[in-house]
Amino acid sequence: MKPSLFFAAFDPLYETPTVCDVCRSNPPILSYEFATSETRGQAEEKKGFCCAHCTTILLQILERDESQKWAEEKAALKAEDSDVSDFRQRRLPAFWNANNRA
Repeated sequence: MKPSLFFAAFDPLYETPTVCDVCRSNPPILSYEFATSETRGQAEEKKGFCCAHCTTILLQILERDESQKWAEEKAALKAEDSDVSDFRQRRLPAFWNANNRA
């Protein structure tokens, strides 16, 4: 399973969450489904409702996880003495912000 994140609107008349499931303080504006694969290879899925601020947090988590997987794949290729120059050219622009956050 590939890590994924889906956002959707929800009907406030039928689904009435009171707070964001991520930060537990702000009112939610979207429903979400977040799926990641853990280090042991087991999938983990979370579903709930999130506020505007937490949508960016969930995206950053997905970006960080994907950047880490790319780094691990690059290291494995390098260990096999494979040419990683093409890989590096794709990874740097794709994850420049994720790799340079304080």
